[in-house]
Amino acid sequence: MIRARLRPVRVPAGVLASILAGTLESDALRGPGPARGFTDFLRRPRATPVLAFLLSFAAIVYILSRHAPPQEGVEAAGFVPGSDIEHQSASNYEAVLKGTIVPQVVSDRPENVRNYFEGKTGFPVYIPAMKECTLVGGIANDYHGMRLAHVLYKHGLQFIYLYQACRESVMRGDTLHLSRTAKNDLERTGWHCCTAPDGAAIVLWVRGRTICAAVAPMDGAHLMAHIAEADVPGAW
Repeated sequence: MIRARLRPVRVPAGVLASILAGTLESDALRGPGPARGFTDFLRRPRATPVLAFLLSFAAIVYILSRHAPPQEGVEAAGFVPGSDIEHQSASNYEAVLKGTIVPQVVSDRPENVRNYFEGKTGFPVYIPAMKECTLVGGIANDYHGMRLAHVLYKHGLQFIYLYQACRESVMRGDTLHLSRTAKNDLERTGWHCCTAPDGAAIVLWVRGRTICAAVAPMDGAHLMAHIAEADVPGAW
């Protein structure tokens, strides 16, 4: 977290005079009453430095509220919390459709997207050359200290969203986890298929040190075929 030291800012005399004049005029229009005591206070010699301090403090609060650094983690980038990979990938896909999640690098050239991910993750980011699909771009983010990669494709008028994480960390249950069924399927065949709440297909598979989850609004077998044709290794 970056912490900036902010010093009180002296309010220009012209601005202070304008504020004081407006306050006095407002008090005069209201007539006698509780505000009269405030008007009398303004006429005291010590009123000006006190008000200058208060206005400077208000300016600092305003600056902090406008320029506070964004929160790190999944929520800051439009991603939703939840440690289950299937839940995260399905929710992230919905955010892609809503425009909440957008690529940080936009390119249809795999080498450009691969260069973007260089050094941003602790695992190889897989960018498959899927038939009938056009690469859109990618985005990296941090989920409670765990780095994640996201790759986006277009298939006609539809999106195919690809989620990637460190296989070893996920299988240990570090921060992220999988259901027992998904783990068993991956350990036995290298694949796991399920359906998102909106009916989209979710396909999980492993590729070396990387675990991937693809989400798309198509039949699970169709989505798996797109992935398998991109030269994905089998079980591990």
